[in-house]
Amino acid sequence: MDIRQAIVGYLIDHVDNPSVSIFEVTIAVRQMFPHCELTDWQIGDLIARSAIDAGFAIDFDAAP
Repeated sequence: MDIRQAIVGYLIDHVDNPSVSIFEVTIAVRQMFPHCELTDWQIGDLIARSAIDAGFAIDFDAAP
């Protein structure tokens, strides 16, 4: 499974929530791919693009 497929899967699993938290999805991707060499910014970009394509609103939240 690649990162884009994992992101789409996460979005499908959370389709009942129309807003996507970039931070939360980034954490989920890091858990699925602990050795991923992409930066958090790069992962966030993939998340935003995938979510926008799927019609989700984006929550550009900051890490706590």
